[in-house]
Amino acid sequence: MKKINKLIIAVLLLAYSFSHAQQTAKYVFLFIGDGMGDNQILATELYLASLGGENVYEPLSFSKFPVQSFMTTHSADKLITDSAASATAMATGNKTNNGMVSIDPVLKTSFETIAQKAKKNGYKVGILSSVTIDHATPASFYAHQEKRGDYHKIALQLPLSDFDYFAGGGFKDIGLRSDKNSVISKLDQYGYKYITTAKEINNLKKGDTKIVAVSPGTYSGKEFYWEIDKKENHMPLSFLTKKGIELLDNEKGFFMMIEGGKIDWASHANDIASSIHETIAFDDAVKEAIKFYNNNKEETLIIVTADHETGGLGLGNNLIKDLKLGLLQNQKISIQEFDIKLKELKKKKEEITFNEVLDLVKENFGLGDKTKGLELSEVEKKWLLEAFESEFTTLKDVKYNQNYLDILNKNSFVLRVVKVLNNKAGIAWTTKKHTGNRVPVRVIGAGQEKFKAAIDNTDIAKLIMKVMQLSN
Repeated sequence: MKKINKLIIAVLLLAYSFSHAQQTAKYVFLFIGDGMGDNQILATELYLASLGGENVYEPLSFSKFPVQSFMTTHSADKLITDSAASATAMATGNKTNNGMVSIDPVLKTSFETIAQKAKKNGYKVGILSSVTIDHATPASFYAHQEKRGDYHKIALQLPLSDFDYFAGGGFKDIGLRSDKNSVISKLDQYGYKYITTAKEINNLKKGDTKIVAVSPGTYSGKEFYWEIDKKENHMPLSFLTKKGIELLDNEKGFFMMIEGGKIDWASHANDIASSIHETIAFDDAVKEAIKFYNNNKEETLIIVTADHETGGLGLGNNLIKDLKLGLLQNQKISIQEFDIKLKELKKKKEEITFNEVLDLVKENFGLGDKTKGLELSEVEKKWLLEAFESEFTTLKDVKYNQNYLDILNKNSFVLRVVKVLNNKAGIAWTTKKHTGNRVPVRVIGAGQEKFKAAIDNTDIAKLIMKVMQLSN
């Protein structure tokens, strides 16, 4: 009997040890779709299904993960968070006020991030984003500032992190090497290699470290080109993720945060078609992590979530009885690029007719094409005409590279064009800002069971620290 009891105890201890080993993650991917609520995901899946003529779902890769949960996102001072506060919560396990980057809102002391803990514990670390690398979400993993808009101060803290790989967008102001207080001088001082060409990025190899790789395909603000525009020289987030895996893979392990930042920007503009293309590109990056997971299942954890939802996206409106998301394939261009087209036209010609502009709308959005089910009603034409007359008779300056969010005013002609297309597709929005909606949490891999219940954004950091067994 005693032998049997000892055998049972031994089996139980072995089972416990195995279970404990299964919960330890050596390789952790944290994907953050900025502004990506559940409906941004669902709209993408329904759109993809519509391309095949089906009224069913075409699930994204992370929609197939075994854990499908949600999390709350409020900040320390607001029920509706901004990216800085929510990213801080996910990076540190602590709440802060909107606008603050990984800093205590009262004491103004720095919160240590999971990325910093991972580096201190011997893991390699990568931080990627499709917007600037000094933007709120990536910054919250390596910097500590009271104001998210202090881009220069944030960027100067990047080389202090000693992280191995930064990639994606660039800096708001890289500066000159002749200026000792510039970002580029600070990168040089701390031994970072700053590269900006496809050749340099392609030539990176396993073992290379202290890399800041900026995609050659960016606007002057150093954020990625829009996926919907299919521009040349664009290096997608998926490629940079794949390259990151190659560089960071090692026996100790790594932590990598990958942000799809322009899902949020498109949703601020209520531009569902551009949001869908950004979400597809984000999913492509997740697929690279899945490939790695398939070869390292017992030691890899992949988390896909969002910092908040943007736009209050609704799938259905009062204008039509069903969703017609297939109509969105007629949009061939982002709002930003269409705005540039209109400005180029205005620069070439002093007198522009409404019909000339409508021809551009038809070419780039399909609106006005009866054969595509996109005929414009007289009411819609009148609404567009109002914006046309206001914008093309009073707007004299042509600013090709103004901040994207600066064009999002209520009288913008390009916004009205997208609004008309949205209406016909059955899409509705409640705001051009963030919402307090819960956001999705999709998880697969070692320790996935810890994420099964609905959580708060602060739990992301706490649970990652547990599964990685990060010491203080």
